[in-house]
Amino acid sequence: MIKLFQKLTKKLSIKSIVILGVIIMALIITAFGVTMIYLSSTIKYDQSTLKNILKLEKQNQNILNTIKDIAYLENRILTSNSTKDLLGFEKQLLGEQDIKFSIDSKQKVIYEHNYSSKLTSVVTNLNKRIISQNEIYDSKAIILFYELELSSYKSKIDELILLITNESESIYGLASLITKRYNRALKRSKAKVDPSLNIQLGKVMTLSKDLDSSILKLPTFIHNINSSKSIDLINTISKNNLSQLILLVEDSLVKLSLLQDLNTNFKTNTSNINSKFLEVKDLITFLIISKKQLLKEEKKLKKLIFKSDNLNDKVFDGIRQLTEISSDIKLNILSHSDSISKRTTTTIVIVGLISLVLIALAATTLISRINLPLEFIMKFIDKIVNSQKSLSSKLPILSNDEFGKLSQSFNNMTSTISSNIGEIKHLNKEIEDTQKEVIFTMGAIGETRSKETGNHVKRVAEYSRILALKYGLSQDISNLLKEASPMHDIGKVGIPDAVLKKPATLDSQEWEIMKTHAELGYDMLKHSNRDILKAAAIVAHEHHEKWDGSGYPRGLKADHIHIYGRITAVADVFDALGSDRCYKKAWPLEEIKNFFIENRAKHFDPKLVDIFLENIDEFLYVRDKYKDVFD
Repeated sequence: MIKLFQKLTKKLSIKSIVILGVIIMALIITAFGVTMIYLSSTIKYDQSTLKNILKLEKQNQNILNTIKDIAYLENRILTSNSTKDLLGFEKQLLGEQDIKFSIDSKQKVIYEHNYSSKLTSVVTNLNKRIISQNEIYDSKAIILFYELELSSYKSKIDELILLITNESESIYGLASLITKRYNRALKRSKAKVDPSLNIQLGKVMTLSKDLDSSILKLPTFIHNINSSKSIDLINTISKNNLSQLILLVEDSLVKLSLLQDLNTNFKTNTSNINSKFLEVKDLITFLIISKKQLLKEEKKLKKLIFKSDNLNDKVFDGIRQLTEISSDIKLNILSHSDSISKRTTTTIVIVGLISLVLIALAATTLISRINLPLEFIMKFIDKIVNSQKSLSSKLPILSNDEFGKLSQSFNNMTSTISSNIGEIKHLNKEIEDTQKEVIFTMGAIGETRSKETGNHVKRVAEYSRILALKYGLSQDISNLLKEASPMHDIGKVGIPDAVLKKPATLDSQEWEIMKTHAELGYDMLKHSNRDILKAAAIVAHEHHEKWDGSGYPRGLKADHIHIYGRITAVADVFDALGSDRCYKKAWPLEEIKNFFIENRAKHFDPKLVDIFLENIDEFLYVRDKYKDVFD
């Protein structure tokens, strides 16, 4: 069948085959669409009903999730131990306006069994549950408030009791000291003493002990009140034990007041005890009131929790009933749709098989007419890309259809490109050579102004290339540095002749002017977007920087100096030391080596110095090759 179809379409163009394929696909889609419309019309009612049931089941699930969220949050509220923790849950509380579960008017027509009224009942109970949760939150907040108050009152009472006992101990200690002095006076016969004083001091000491004993019992009664779970028990403790204890303390204070004139300090201590004990009584009263309110609020909270549990049961029971109703409706829909589902499956299978056969016929034909010629052309292009064939090679023309025209156009294009590429390469070579020659000449101009020779820049360029390669830079970067390094002193064209060509040593002001040639060279070159001029700008700017940071113009240090600047620094200094000038002789080789060793990690990058010394013969070869000749 496939061969027959291909034979029938052999004389058709690719465009005609594509149009035929589109027509076939349109017919398939139309047939499939008509079939699906027919089938969908028979089950539309059931689908709509089932969809709405699924929505309601999802809504029921959302209600359950809401209840779970409320229960979870409520548990966290009840287990909160501080007001700060409780406030963190306030924003999570739901309000009645947050509950929007309902059944629309269209759904009401569909459902029976009073679904809508039951949903209304569930939502009503859910809203009551939300109100209950907010009431629990408020109750818990009040409980935490009273617990905080109780803790505060207890801490203050403990502090005051400590202060009272300290004052009482001070009275006792002072009375004891006076008694000892009184007894020593009695032993001395000449001393005149009052016999009644000893008796009064003894009373003071006894009263202070009784006061300590009574006041130290207070924390026990306060603890009993604080840990009590019954208001009646609190009333019993406060009316009996606590009241009696307070009377004992007050009695001791009254008696002490009668003896306070024995000593000025007694009077002060007694007054302090009185004032602090009044505060203690007030705080005890507040503590008892707060504890009673706390117990009342805890009782209220238990009732709220019980009410919430009952509401939970009602909501869960309502959801169960709603689920049963929706399950019954789904079963009716599924049984009604079963036969339609079988017919639908059969129809879809038949249409699908026909579609697959027609698609297979169209696809195999298109593959034979499009894919195979296209693969041949792509393989030919890959051979050109991988240099297995040249651009001048001709793509064979295998047919007279669109691919034949494409092959002819490709051959014309590659022929034109081949001729243009040769011309472009020639022009690029001319441009690069011109750039290099201009840069080299500019570098030579800068050097000749300062009495350097043209060969100096050639040698520095070669030294820089060797160092770059040995350092590990790529061949391209090394060649770029070679072309850029002759510009290292281009800034000297901006230095006045009076300074640049001065036969004597420069003074400090002149030296500062001379040092500006690095910045001048950088400013001349920094605006270019050409790689070679960018590299030249870096070389001009940083070739006088030193490894230890003592160089100029910016005092850069170590790796903060660009590798171009570090390499050019070694090349420039070696050439300056190792080459003859009309005004000086070259240094001996050993002195040059020693100079670089001494300035390793000071002036020069230590790694570059090591590379230079290890490969000294290559540098000497370049120096001899481009040796200066003086008249």
